[in-house]
Amino acid sequence: MRKPVAALLLALWACGPNPKPPVNVMAVIPDASGTYTTKQVQLTTLDSLTSFKGAVAQFMGGNRVVVDANDPMVKAVGGIQNMTDEQRYDVLVKDKGMDVHGNFIDKSGILWPADFHTWNMTSMYWNFEQAFTYYQGVVGKDPDELKSLRVMYWPDVRMQSDTPLADNALYLSFIRSFVIVPFKATTKVPLAMNIGVIGHELAHKVFGKRVYDDQGVPAPLTTWNGQAFNLLKSMDEGIADFHGFGVTCVTDARCRPDFLKWSVDDEGLIHRRDVSRNDACMDATLQNAFNTFSPDMWVRDQSMYDVGNLIAASLYQAGSPKDKMQVLRRALLASYDDSTPGRTGFKQLISTSINTPQNFTPEAVADIIASHIADPELKMRWCNEVSDRLALRCTGFPCDLMPSCPQQSARGTTKCPAL
Repeated sequence: MRKPVAALLLALWACGPNPKPPVNVMAVIPDASGTYTTKQVQLTTLDSLTSFKGAVAQFMGGNRVVVDANDPMVKAVGGIQNMTDEQRYDVLVKDKGMDVHGNFIDKSGILWPADFHTWNMTSMYWNFEQAFTYYQGVVGKDPDELKSLRVMYWPDVRMQSDTPLADNALYLSFIRSFVIVPFKATTKVPLAMNIGVIGHELAHKVFGKRVYDDQGVPAPLTTWNGQAFNLLKSMDEGIADFHGFGVTCVTDARCRPDFLKWSVDDEGLIHRRDVSRNDACMDATLQNAFNTFSPDMWVRDQSMYDVGNLIAASLYQAGSPKDKMQVLRRALLASYDDSTPGRTGFKQLISTSINTPQNFTPEAVADIIASHIADPELKMRWCNEVSDRLALRCTGFPCDLMPSCPQQSARGTTKCPAL
């Protein structure tokens, strides 16, 4: 039986206008000072405003997702990793949901959301559109993987627990869906309204499409362990934070590397996820966890995000001054998948290392990014930053482990202590 709030949401049949795009609406977005405020914006890709369906995203409400290893249908095939993507969606999404319905009030041609959920969904759809625009600029064309995205709004999601998730936004690759779970007011700004968070989640979709061929359960995440698994998960998280920061750059707030502070009060967590932090350095404790933690330990520990932050901070510091940032973003996206003779991408390295995960190393990943950076100064800055911050094995250059790094690269250019 659906929760009453979900039933209420789905009962809000819109009697108001449903104009063709572009649509002038009010939304909650960050202003130039970084403060969230109401502002008139345009939604340009909607086919239906009241049901929030358009070229970028398709919202649904009332979904129920249950991930339970003891589910008889899951046990019958030996786990969700043994299902096809279609089977996983059919089995795990217990309630497929229905259309959401937003309420608007027309004030002189500007549509004002009439309730919390409509404010939340309007702001979130705008965030999806801005993230799409960001990737258009980076890729140089429409990113096909970010069209007609399935978005479950306010679903009941239970992950190996009887307690439904709250105050979170996630991309669940195994059902190819974004889920925006209920807001319980433990965050300052609902994560649906936090454009950096939405940018972060879309980055997971792009990474999964280009690196894993959109596999719901990628092969290396079911067969690898140790450093290779830990690196792969941390890469995904750190790169997602870097792109989440990038998406904030298309707003009035202009480039907020600490976008998480819009939603949480934990200053320590905000600092640890800030992609601009200059003190992001590998230490002995983190290095030991990185090298030894099992997959289950790694995904449950803050260390996964800490190593991701080392990668994100290396990218940010290398890309500063900001005139280099867009060049670096394009090089990073190009690193995901590249079958050019004599060069490789993350996808190709994973494929060739599927049975030899020891070849999937931080040095190999750093070198792939370096090989896609054409700007000599930027290439050197990246090699300097990443070799210091991740305490890589190349203590001098040229280095056989990172042959794409120029001879001018050097260790010791950051404030990171040597391990």
